[in-house]
Amino acid sequence: MHKRLILLGFALLALIHISAQELDMTIKVIAPNLGTSDKAVVGQMEKLVKEFMNNQKWTGDKFELYERIKSSIQITIREDRGNNSFVCDFAIQASRPVYQSTYETPILILNEKDVPINFDPFKPLENSKETFFDNLSSVLTFYAYFIISLDYDSFSLEGGETYVNILQNMVNTIPSGARGFDQSWSSASGKKNSRYFLMENLINPRMKAFRRAFYEYHRLCLDQSTKDMNAARRDMVTAINAIAQTDRSYPNTYLMQIFINSKSGEIIEIFKKGTTQEKEEIYRAMTAIDPSNSSQYKVLKS
Repeated sequence: MHKRLILLGFALLALIHISAQELDMTIKVIAPNLGTSDKAVVGQMEKLVKEFMNNQKWTGDKFELYERIKSSIQITIREDRGNNSFVCDFAIQASRPVYQSTYETPILILNEKDVPINFDPFKPLENSKETFFDNLSSVLTFYAYFIISLDYDSFSLEGGETYVNILQNMVNTIPSGARGFDQSWSSASGKKNSRYFLMENLINPRMKAFRRAFYEYHRLCLDQSTKDMNAARRDMVTAINAIAQTDRSYPNTYLMQIFINSKSGEIIEIFKKGTTQEKEEIYRAMTAIDPSNSSQYKVLKS
């Protein structure tokens, strides 16, 4: 009996530990261009990244199992440079539940290409919010806090500010050598789709209206849609118009592109059932934000 109680205690401690984590993340590593002899790195990287992202305590808040943020990362190893050095593409997604429904709304769909990393399967990955250990650890840490900041922003106005500050500190304190190794940490490359500009967009005063509208879209519109879908759509028109106004005052931001990637399909489906006036307003707003894909919004003109 004593042994059973001890085992039960360990099981409860394990459950508490699991329930405390923030991310419920699926990890997939693929390497279509690697030779058969090099494929062992795929399983090793997948295991270490999965353990790092899901077992790390990223915040001081307590999460129940059902509250964990559903997310995924697919890492595609495109090039093996030798000596444990690789070039990878990252495909990252995250979602959050809509109140009193079974629907999960996407908050993030992001693809970053040409990420250089060094990977040693015998070296642990480290939370890098304050100290740079290696580029893979820092990239994963950055995206963990980026996902958390967006999730918190969707539940309360600028609720992710603590984690935005962590992102800012990470980017500002990245060693110069790491910036040279991976230019996504720096503005110097001029690359708009970079971690540097994700951080910059989040802290830029011109994007405050975007963050407010992002919160209103999720908390005041989607989360109210199960009570009154017509009222939720009317409020969503206001939120999307505010987002379009932000794009006019600060055009072509990376954060706006992520919003388009994540939300365009959802917005189209929601407003297919809208009034003629709502459809017209959303058509104007979304084709202004996303002119290169204007044809997909024509369904709202019918």
